[in-house]
Amino acid sequence: EVFPAETKQLSATPPAPPTRLLGEAETPPPSSSSDPQTQLLQADRETGHTGFSSFSYRELMRITGNFDDRSISNGGRRLGAGGFGTVYKGFLNVIAVAVKKLNPVEDMPLDKLKVQFDQEIQTLKVLKHENLVDMIGFSSDEQQLCIVYAFMANGSLLDRLACLDGSPPLSWRQRCLIAEGTARGLEYLHLNHHVHRDVKSANILLDENLVAKISDFGLTRASAKHTSTTMMTERIVGTRAYMAPEALRGEVTPKSDVFSFGVVLLEILSGLAPANENKEPQLLMEIRYDIDDEDEELTLEDFVDKKMSDWELSQVETIYCLASNCLHDRKNRRPVIKQVVSEIRSVVKNVSLDSQK
Repeated sequence: EVFPAETKQLSATPPAPPTRLLGEAETPPPSSSSDPQTQLLQADRETGHTGFSSFSYRELMRITGNFDDRSISNGGRRLGAGGFGTVYKGFLNVIAVAVKKLNPVEDMPLDKLKVQFDQEIQTLKVLKHENLVDMIGFSSDEQQLCIVYAFMANGSLLDRLACLDGSPPLSWRQRCLIAEGTARGLEYLHLNHHVHRDVKSANILLDENLVAKISDFGLTRASAKHTSTTMMTERIVGTRAYMAPEALRGEVTPKSDVFSFGVVLLEILSGLAPANENKEPQLLMEIRYDIDDEDEELTLEDFVDKKMSDWELSQVETIYCLASNCLHDRKNRRPVIKQVVSEIRSVVKNVSLDSQK
């Protein structure tokens, strides 16, 4: 499909998912600040409306313990780190938040970066959807650019599929609902002319009810030239194990997100990591060739996550076929995200009916 040429905003994504030790009991530090921004946020939370605030860098330092670089498990505040920045846990009064401190961009002076950052913040603050991580505010008043997000209690889909920190395995029903939520979040981004560019299980966060929230639909942070249906970028953003062939050439299109989501669906089915250097094939996306090859011993039943007990083969086959279609090498042969949402929704309906029997 044609993606509008007038698209101005494409979202590149720092790979730094906030994760958390499950079961971690943490008491928020007492709030001694009378900072008006903190009070604004608290008032908005109480009325159910999330304000989008401009924070001072000093305030963000205070709520993150001076950006304490020790990991959460070692008593610090660091939740995760990636090529684009580091994420810290903070508290605004009693509300837990995730503060992303962005790395500087080598080939861009700070004043230009701030202009771009502020323009993009204006666009991003209107992106509100049940399946996107809520952006609470930002800071750009000093040398350091920061974004403040809602904190996600159940960490990333990547960690939950791996049962990190002793978390229980996700059920088939939970996995289908997470897949549907993620697809709906992507559909919203695409309808609003955003391409995520780094869809992966580490960027799919889960709230206290295991509702999927896409994170890192943030900053372009790249020099880009428009073409009629796609965008070419000099800075290739994304994680190799999820990248479509055209994305590796620097082409940006909604169909690249669909491809990456196909890998996420394989993770959801199998519980396997997207890449494993000690296995052959190393990339999860390539295992489908073995499943589809009748001469190979690997069957779809063998591929399904053994930690999951409530699955039904016809439903698994539907999701597997959808994943394969999303992973087509030719982007024009992949479904649009609206079709993906529709397919998953039909499976979710059947799973819900099964659970009522």
